[in-house]
Amino acid sequence: MTRNWQEFEVRREKPNYLHMSVGVGVATAMFLVYSSLNYRPNETALVSIVIFNFLFIFLIFPLEGSLLRKVFLLISGNLVGLAWYLIQSSFLAVSAPYLEAGAFKVVYVILCPIIDSVWIVSVWSLSLSVLASAQRRKELKRRDGN
Repeated sequence: MTRNWQEFEVRREKPNYLHMSVGVGVATAMFLVYSSLNYRPNETALVSIVIFNFLFIFLIFPLEGSLLRKVFLLISGNLVGLAWYLIQSSFLAVSAPYLEAGAFKVVYVILCPIIDSVWIVSVWSLSLSVLASAQRRKELKRRDGN
């Protein structure tokens, strides 16, 4: 009887600190752009975008991959977050006059962080998939080329 053993290579990778510092710079620049807009997102929007940037920089930027791709994914994630809040504020403006103010504020305060986590997790996981598929294509190219 033969056993089928699969061995996994233990890879020790050092975090890419240069990519992380560039990510911090891009996130800071995006925050300054948000501050200078005529339409300023509310505080919960900015807090959620800052949380997204923090998670993205410290969980995606240390991984292997192109710096340009990571910066593009960070900027697109910020744009998705901003679009999310524009849509959310539109729904809020349309529905607020028809709902009781006190009860609506309680529901909004409770559900807002849960709803925000939907776009944060979605964009983060899509970005991770894009980086992983690009790395896989690179490895396959390298293996087929040799």
